[in-house]
Order: sequence, then structure tokens, then C-alpha cells
Amino acid sequence: MSPSQATDFDPARCPICGELNECATAADPDATECWCEAVKFPQDLLARVPEGAIARICVCRRCIEEHGAKSR
Repeated sequence: MSPSQATDFDPARCPICGELNECATAADPDATECWCEAVKFPQDLLARVPEGAIARICVCRRCIEEHGAKSR
């Protein structure tokens, strides 16, 4: 992956749907925690995250909730 591919993502937006993700660390560089740290992400949802965003950008709550509704 080229360096530009790793930075093509907006850390304040979900890498799956592009909506705001409410990432605490994207909103405040001094933040040390984010809401996503308390969430268990299903592997099949994480598989939809582009490679350059994995473990770097929060998936939004809506994508998590919609994934859970589809999985039921």
C-alpha cells in the first residue's frame, strides 16, 4: 500500500458508509479513549473495512447496529 492510500480516509467518518463516526480521538487529539473500545465488532463487519483503515478509523454505531439487525 502506498503512503497516500493509508491517508485517504477521514478519521471522523466511518470507513464503511462515510457518515460521521463520533470518534473521540478524531475529534480531540488529546483524547485517550473512544466509545469503540467498549464494543465487540463482529469479524464479518470488520472484513468490510478497507485495508488502510483497519484499526485506525472507527466504524460508526449505525453500521454496527444495522449489521446486528441483519445478523438476527
